[in-house]
Amino acid sequence: MKKTIVVVGSSFAGYTTALTLAKLLKGKHRIVVIDKQPDFVFLPSLVWHPFGYRNVDDISFNVLPIYDDLGITFMEAIVYGFDLKDQVVHTQDEDVHYDYLILATGTCANFDSVKGLLPGKTAWSICSLGEAEKTRKAWKAFLKKPGPLVIGATQRAGYFFAAYEFLLNALYHLMKNNLLGTIPIHFITPEPYLTHFGIGGLYSGASNCEDLFNRYDLNWHTNAEIREVKKESVVLETGESISSSFTMLIPQFVGTNAIRSTRKLADRHGLIRVNNQFRHKVYKNVYAAGGAVYIKPKEYTPVPCGVPRTHTVSEAMAKTVAYNVASHIEKGARVSISNNRLYEYCKQDMDHLSLALFGEQTTPHRDLDFIAKGSQEKWANLTIENYIESSFDSEYLKI
Repeated sequence: MKKTIVVVGSSFAGYTTALTLAKLLKGKHRIVVIDKQPDFVFLPSLVWHPFGYRNVDDISFNVLPIYDDLGITFMEAIVYGFDLKDQVVHTQDEDVHYDYLILATGTCANFDSVKGLLPGKTAWSICSLGEAEKTRKAWKAFLKKPGPLVIGATQRAGYFFAAYEFLLNALYHLMKNNLLGTIPIHFITPEPYLTHFGIGGLYSGASNCEDLFNRYDLNWHTNAEIREVKKESVVLETGESISSSFTMLIPQFVGTNAIRSTRKLADRHGLIRVNNQFRHKVYKNVYAAGGAVYIKPKEYTPVPCGVPRTHTVSEAMAKTVAYNVASHIEKGARVSISNNRLYEYCKQDMDHLSLALFGEQTTPHRDLDFIAKGSQEKWANLTIENYIESSFDSEYLKI
């Protein structure tokens, strides 16, 4: 009997799952992808958008031609909930029935987790393309009227690499505008030490990062918990108030509204608990991949840190889900990935960043030239063009 597999979300995890399923099932079953838009946004590039390195057309592409070629049905719709008993996805237009449900919804920024953190008002954000656009305008204005600069991440954040890269790109632009060394710069992070990244650190990353920060007289605050963000300051739980004319903070990310509004689907943060095959622990025909999945932190930290979902981690989850759904339908072998393996995938991606940002420093300013010109290509493991092409490569199916 022909099965209907519904994939909710079309970013790294959803896109990868749908394409892998299409190749494995060869048109024998129906694959439906639901997302609010048909444009895939290359999320690692959002950190460069405020600095003018990437424009909208450079960091997004339309998935419809690829889905059409592979016989995948795409529905442009907003999902607002799920009926897990009757196996229905609720959208604003219609209910979609499924035999297998794959949740690749990603996450949403939880700005409410810190008092006063209001993107576009008290701080700036790169959590979405729209917010990155506003941050781009704000950064241009800041260069004309500079002041104290605060960049970092809040407690329970996970995407620390974006904060580091934003900071170092900011340093480059300050240097180009003859402002470097003229304003106080603070980096705030819940990490127990620099370049911990929520995964226990990277080789020599911490010492290299400290050397770089010392070179440019940066003030850094580790094990930092933010009490409140105000229009012209950031207040830590210690009571310290840090003046700021431009604040950019990476917040905690939680599950989407559709996930959080469905009872017994996720934890209190809206993240889905799965087994090592990425199958829901209660609903056996429900799977999850990417940011929607809860990953247990590798180690205890005094201030809570999240685990980043790099694109390699998301793709590994997605391919595992696709294999397991296909295997369940066709009675094949199952595959799994341990948490330790996920940490290693994440560490591989973080190592790219650490090398690009902290591993090839020479003399003052030359390292900033390297960061601006080199980190984008080295840290963005795949350009959009390569990412599309890899979708049709036989190697793409390998986990």
